[in-house]
Amino acid sequence: MITLEFFAGLKDYFPSVMEVQETPKDINRLRRYLIDQQSFATTLLEQCRFAVDDTFVQEDYKLRQGDLILVIPPSSGG
Repeated sequence: MITLEFFAGLKDYFPSVMEVQETPKDINRLRRYLIDQQSFATTLLEQCRFAVDDTFVQEDYKLRQGDLILVIPPSSGG
């Protein structure tokens, strides 16, 4: 099981915190899983960055049971 935390506009499509029982192999497969769950969020999910334990990771990062993954959409601020 992994735990996902969603931020900003992603909260329109997912709960703030969500658990996934079957751990996807890597971030790329996790992104595909999320798109399959909420196809309306595809454009936003394709632009997101992912962090594991507060460190940004690449698409090929191998996920492990118990990981806490932050799903962070692009944002602008000032």
